[in-house]
Amino acid sequence: MNKYSFVIPSYNCKKLLRNTLKSLDYLITNKNIGYEVIVVDDGSDDGTGRYIQEINVKYEIKYIYLKRGHDSSRARARNEGMRAATGNIIVFIDADIIVRPKYLLNLDKFYMVSDEIAVTGIRVLMNQDIDDCMVDDKSIYDERRLKRRIGMDFRYDIFEDLSYNAGGMTAPFLYALTCNLAVPKKWIDTTTGFDEELIKWGIEDIEFVYRMYCQGMRIAINPKDYVIHQFHGVEQTDVIDDKYEEDIKYNTNIFIKKHPAFLGLSNEKVYELFRSIGTRYKDIERNDVKESIIINVTQEDRIEEFKKKITTLCKDKKINIVINDYVKDSDLYLWIQLLDNVNAKIKYYSYPRVYPVFGENHRVALA
Repeated sequence: MNKYSFVIPSYNCKKLLRNTLKSLDYLITNKNIGYEVIVVDDGSDDGTGRYIQEINVKYEIKYIYLKRGHDSSRARARNEGMRAATGNIIVFIDADIIVRPKYLLNLDKFYMVSDEIAVTGIRVLMNQDIDDCMVDDKSIYDERRLKRRIGMDFRYDIFEDLSYNAGGMTAPFLYALTCNLAVPKKWIDTTTGFDEELIKWGIEDIEFVYRMYCQGMRIAINPKDYVIHQFHGVEQTDVIDDKYEEDIKYNTNIFIKKHPAFLGLSNEKVYELFRSIGTRYKDIERNDVKESIIINVTQEDRIEEFKKKITTLCKDKKINIVINDYVKDSDLYLWIQLLDNVNAKIKYYSYPRVYPVFGENHRVALA
């Protein structure tokens, strides 16, 4: 049985999907990691089906075609994909995403410890088209070339501010997006899946994860890996493009009816949040603590000592703990997010950054 099932909705996206599926063929695995790929074609007329039939890959691929109709949506497509999945962990990516070869190895570090968490990661955004040959010869993974062509998704600045510890956030489900998200099947089975009434563009993934979060599922951020978003015409910003304005309004109205008094916000504030999470996230984060303790983790042989210190300090709800992790292969990013009985606010940062846009020496100012 496969441990992981990739679910990929696609609509008239054959060219970009080609690179997505090619990148999945490069995934490095081990005896404990098996995976399948499920492509849900939401009524494409660009030859996606023929392409899938002819593809030659090492992994098992399932192709599901859905007839285009008034109820077509990403939510419905992902639900169909989940029903066909055999894996214990469902990995959601989009048809324009390129994964890196160590993606599953990095993800599996979380699920070797706990299957009670959803794991989200960010993406880097290509700002120009790429040739297929860059995927074929794997030069797309050359970070020296890549960093000249990319920007970061809006969550990067949020995590640089709030930190890479989802457990220290008021609403980590806001950042669990299906461009790069893994969820245990056991948690998905507690829901009815994605809400298919959210038929327009946007927030259906946030709503899906929010329901599981409310039931007790934890969320973790993977700061050790990222996916690559292929460029297809529009550069992304912190505020949604005008063409999606009505879609967000439509889905937000449905969301509000199902989740009244969401985060204690007025209806208008909920709409403003969903229209621009990248600029509104601070509206819901509260931190009145004045005292901060900074812990610089620099020695691998002292990791356990640092853990004991953090475990003791985190019981004090009156402090901020800022952890700067300089140990390359430490597991602190994972361990911190799974800590229980935490009263203090823990902020976690690892150095050097794994993101090629800033290079090895980039650091942020820590508040």
